[in-house]
Amino acid sequence: MIRDSYWLDMPYTPTDPLSGEIDVDVVVIGGGVTGVTGALFLAEGGASVAVLERREVASGATGRNGGFMLAGTHEYYVEAVEELTDMYGPDGRELAREAWMIALENHDLMAGLMKKYDIQCDYYRHGSYVVAMKRPDRGSHGVPMERIVQSYHLLQEDGFDVEYLDEERLYGLKRSPLLAGALWNKFDGELHPVKYVRGLASAAKGLGVRFFENTAVTGVERSGSGTGRQEGADGRPGKRKDSGLLVHTANGQIRTQHVLLGMNAYTPQLDARYERRIIPHRGQVFTTKPVTERLFNGVFYANDGWDFWRQLHDGHGEGGRLLYGGGRNHHIRAERGFHFLRRRGRPFRTYRGYKERPTQAVQRSNDRSFNTTFPHLADLGRSHRWGGVMGFSYDSSPFVGETETPGVHIVAGFTGRGNAYATVAARMLSDRLLDRPSTVEDQFETVKKVFDPLRGGIDAENRRR
Repeated sequence: MIRDSYWLDMPYTPTDPLSGEIDVDVVVIGGGVTGVTGALFLAEGGASVAVLERREVASGATGRNGGFMLAGTHEYYVEAVEELTDMYGPDGRELAREAWMIALENHDLMAGLMKKYDIQCDYYRHGSYVVAMKRPDRGSHGVPMERIVQSYHLLQEDGFDVEYLDEERLYGLKRSPLLAGALWNKFDGELHPVKYVRGLASAAKGLGVRFFENTAVTGVERSGSGTGRQEGADGRPGKRKDSGLLVHTANGQIRTQHVLLGMNAYTPQLDARYERRIIPHRGQVFTTKPVTERLFNGVFYANDGWDFWRQLHDGHGEGGRLLYGGGRNHHIRAERGFHFLRRRGRPFRTYRGYKERPTQAVQRSNDRSFNTTFPHLADLGRSHRWGGVMGFSYDSSPFVGETETPGVHIVAGFTGRGNAYATVAARMLSDRLLDRPSTVEDQFETVKKVFDPLRGGIDAENRRR
C-alpha cells in the first residue's frame, strides 16, 4: 500500500528552483489549480508570468482531493440561502443563486480549457449526489432528508437541473442499504486533478510562463518603484505610482507589478491577516484496488459532506478503483486549524492542520464507514491512503480580489470547493490585471460582498465546523 496520493503516483520531472533575480509582470505564488490557471490566462493575454511553487506543481491540495467538480459554496443549497440571508438580508437567496451560477461558469471554463489544450484528465459529467443516510453520522443534520427536499425545491425554482431520488431508486442505482434518498445535481462532474493541472502547466509553459518549483516564498514587499494598479472610480483598475513589488525566495527575488496568491489554506503562512479568515482542515482519503465492473457513476456526498466517494476510471473495461474520504467529524481537533503549545513558558503555534500524512485514527474511521455503507465491498484491498489540506473560509465563501496590500491579489478559502471557483476567479482577476474586457466581471459584481477579499479580518466569527 502507498501512503500518499493516488493522483500523484505518476512520473514527473520538476523545473529548477529560482536562482538570481528576474523581472516579470505578474508573480503567481502556488502551483495548484488557482495559480496555474491564472498564469495561463495571463500568458494568453500577453503578460510575462512566473509561477513559484514550494514543492512541485499540483503536489498540494490540488493533488490530494477527491477530484470532484461541484457547484456552490455549501453541501445543501438551502443552507447557503439561509446563511447568506442571515448575513446579507433579503438578497440572500439571489446571492446563493448567483454563487451557484458562477460555479457552473467555472465548470464550463474548465471543460473549455481541456478541449482547447487537449488535456486528457478522465473528465466526466455524470453529476453529484447529496445523499441522506438512514443513520446520520456525528455532526450531521439529524434529519438530512429535510435539507435535501428543501434544497431540491429551491434549486428547481431557481432554474437548476436537479432531481430527487427516493430510497428504492437510489438503492438500485448505488447498491447500499444505508442510503435513504438523494438530491442529484446533474450539472456536476469529476476529473483526475493532477493530469488536469499539469496539462494546464504544460500549455502555460508553451506560452512563455516560467515555472520555478521547489521554491518557497519567504516574503513579499513593496519595492517603492514602478507602476501598479488601483481601483478607479468606475471600479476598474487604474494606475498607481510607487507600487512595484519584490517577491523574495531563499536564492533569488523577482521584481513585479502584481502578485496572485494561489495558496488557499497556506495563505496565512505568508499573510497573517488571513489567520482568522482561512482555517486549514486536513481531509483524508483512500482508494481501493480496482474492480472490474462499473458500480456507479458520479460523485457522492453523505453526512453533510463529512463522507464522500466515487469510482475512478482506471480499471479494465468499465471498472476502476473506489475512492472514499471523510472521518474528520470523529477527530475534529486533530484535523482542523492551528494549535498552541507552550515552550519555556511561552505559547507558540504549531500547524497541525497543515500536516498531510494520513493518520491511523482517521483512516480506521474511513474504513469502518466504507465497510458499513458498502458491506458487499468490505473485502476490497486498499491501494493508496493520503491526507490533504483544505482552506476553509470563516463563512464558507472564497476570497477573490485585491488584498490590503496594493498589487497583491488573492483567490483562496474555497472550503472544499476549489474546483467550483478557482478557474472563474482566476479568469476574472487576469482580465482585471490585463485591462481587457471580461466575460465574467458582471457575474462577480453581483456577489462582490460575498467574495470580498477584505471581509472578516481579526473579528471574523468562524461559522465553519
